[in-house]
Amino acid sequence: MARNEQQVAVMVDGGSLRRGDVIHIGGQPMAVFDLHHVAGGAKRIAFRSGDVLTITPRAALVVLRTVAGWEGPQC
Repeated sequence: MARNEQQVAVMVDGGSLRRGDVIHIGGQPMAVFDLHHVAGGAKRIAFRSGDVLTITPRAALVVLRTVAGWEGPQC
């Protein structure tokens, strides 16, 4: 059985967001390019498109995250 990568939907908060996560904003998928901590525990998210979003640490988001080690189709 082959191992590969797959995107899965994961519920995260502002503290567990990672580079590479994909967030849908206004129906558009936007990949997180960079994260910066700002005052009050918030995070400023920079996207590959150049757009920026600031979220609080309690913000709940559903993101697509690439995970490794999933089994491929069985033959």
